Amino acid sequence: MPKENLLTRDLYRQIKSMDRSAMEKTLNNIYEMGAKDALDNAVIDLDIGKIRSEIGAVNGIGEKRLEQIMEIIQRNIAEADSKDADAGSVK
Repeated sequence: MPKENLLTRDLYRQIKSMDRSAMEKTLNNIYEMGAKDALDNAVIDLDIGKIRSEIGAVNGIGEKRLEQIMEIIQRNIAEADSKDADAGSVK
């Protein structure tokens, strides 16, 4: 977060003069901007090879079961990516 003073004197006066509905609208806009910024900057870095090798090292998990697990993981990652892409599109 920047260290500069974001609440200027003019902005403070505007906020101070707002009625309830204007304040709710302003706060909702701020929240939406923060949520969008958080989604835009969220990065999940998964090493699929490492996940595969660690799951494969578990006793009782053979190659067939490992393939099934990896397919489930990759399908869920693809679904999450498509949801993120849909959330970023304009509707």
